[in-house]
Amino acid sequence: MKLKDIKIDEEAIIKKISCLEPLKSRLFGLGIVKGVKIKVLKHTLAKGTFEILVENARVAIRKEEAECIEVEKI
Repeated sequence: MKLKDIKIDEEAIIKKISCLEPLKSRLFGLGIVKGVKIKVLKHTLAKGTFEILVENARVAIRKEEAECIEVEKI
């Protein structure tokens, strides 16, 4: 399942990041890497942006970024 499919207050583990290098490097810089636990804190009504909790840091990502992050709910 993709990160964009996770509901508010649900937690998941990142399984795979499938995107091109500039974006992948940006996500890695934000701490969004394989094996990390994340939690969706909130998103816009149309799910255009997501606020997630990554290792005690709040991070905002766009829908396009959330679509390339594969996760497994816990």
